[in-house]
Amino acid sequence: MPHISRLFLMIAGLLTPAIASAQQDVSVQAAVPNTVTSDTPDSVEVSIYRGSSAYGREFELDYLEGFALISETRTVTLPPGPATVRFEGVASGIEPASALVKDVGIEEKNQDANLLSQRGLLDHFTGQHVTIKRTNAATGEVTEERATIRSGSDQLLIQTSAGYEAVACTGLNQTLVFDRAPKNLSAKPTLSVAMPDQPGGRYTITLTYLAANFDWQANYVAELNDDGTSVDILGWLTMASGDATSFIDASANAVAGEVYREEDDDEDSLYEQGSQPIRYRCWPQGTTGQFSGYRYQKRRYALFAPPPPQPVMAFAPRARFSESAADSIIVTGSRIADQEALGDLKLYRIPFPTTVASNSQKQVAFLNKRGVKGEIIYELYVEGEDDLDDITRIFRMQNEKEEGLGEPLPSGSFAFFQRALGYRQLVGEDNIRDKAIGEELELELGGADNVTADIDYGDKEGKDWEEFVLTVRNANPHPVTIESEFAGYDDYEHKRFSQRTFKRDGLPIWRTIVPANGEMKLKYRAYEKN
Repeated sequence: MPHISRLFLMIAGLLTPAIASAQQDVSVQAAVPNTVTSDTPDSVEVSIYRGSSAYGREFELDYLEGFALISETRTVTLPPGPATVRFEGVASGIEPASALVKDVGIEEKNQDANLLSQRGLLDHFTGQHVTIKRTNAATGEVTEERATIRSGSDQLLIQTSAGYEAVACTGLNQTLVFDRAPKNLSAKPTLSVAMPDQPGGRYTITLTYLAANFDWQANYVAELNDDGTSVDILGWLTMASGDATSFIDASANAVAGEVYREEDDDEDSLYEQGSQPIRYRCWPQGTTGQFSGYRYQKRRYALFAPPPPQPVMAFAPRARFSESAADSIIVTGSRIADQEALGDLKLYRIPFPTTVASNSQKQVAFLNKRGVKGEIIYELYVEGEDDLDDITRIFRMQNEKEEGLGEPLPSGSFAFFQRALGYRQLVGEDNIRDKAIGEELELELGGADNVTADIDYGDKEGKDWEEFVLTVRNANPHPVTIESEFAGYDDYEHKRFSQRTFKRDGLPIWRTIVPANGEMKLKYRAYEKN
């Protein structure tokens, strides 16, 4: 039997498990007659479906709400007779009931949920002896003491010669040392499939299954021209995996649209059963507030924390950069994801092999449109008689080919830039839901400091109505387009406008151009409803 290395669980500021030498006292589990192990797939395809976390929010890799359809091709040599095939390296979030094995018959599927993980180690050693190693922060002196784990992983409690001690949330530099790796803990997520009596031989098997804790969203980078009449749009697929397994050189797809799935609360994935990192919610030291300092404290004193997430990578090997890397990005057509119809859904196929890495995010371009026509509009709302909301700037465009766009737009975030003093400046951010071809897009850019409005009483008054004057002033050195919407709700109705209006969604809209450093006035009457 090979030498048994000591396993270390590091508790030093940010605590992560470490294995001094990744040797186990057995390979994965004892050999079983007619058991064949497939350690890696020959090829793999990963199709990621969105969850509700994909709409305009930053991903939290531990709480992704989408899922993936994973199809692996593996080659195995089976002995004659009944056999069990162990598929190692499947997604840790696999849903076993969804697994489909093609090209061979199967009798039974089993999920090996005992993983070599933080939680698995602590659960296995509950009631057994370990060594706790402490380092004095002031002197650097290291002491070791034998201890017994007296609780499970969720609330770690140990017993030493001095009594019982809670290990989490102490802020001390401590290390738990394990003498061995348990025999029954598998180093990789594994799915076992029992096959009936067969003649044996070499088989190419396709394993397809669903896995939780994946997601993706669209991120759009839009650059407005100088006068705000057109925009260049570059769209990125941001794919996220919170899974413990990496899929190397995979064929990757992103599926847009909503897929109905019936939730099964009784079935847990491998991820939910024990491979996820352990976190303890610690009260921040030196504070009594509920939130003050909490985020910092959680990072500092989490007993087990995941590795830091990899930065989002803009993966475009053929992208060309100008002299200033931040100046512009030009993506060639061969590196843009291909769009295909999948029933009523849209599938974006990445046209090159890519690695869907564990606990990471990756970006691939899927849209590159230049000169999309649109306009910047200053919107204001008049409510009741004379209540005036703040003015907001929006960019409006039509999703039509004639306007330079005409593509389905998956939900995600828009970041708008515009040049000022020779540099690209962020001028607004907003989110969109899925937009089909032919729909209108209105994206909010922000407030309007140089365009103001106020409402004064007019000269006339009737029995059930009163006249008001809306004045809009423009301090910009260029003209602006404004749209004022009048919403009287149940109490008032706006009529007798001094300039032409039109209706949108049943409400009157005044649209006009306010000249540079000028103003425009509109008179109207607010009638009380009986």
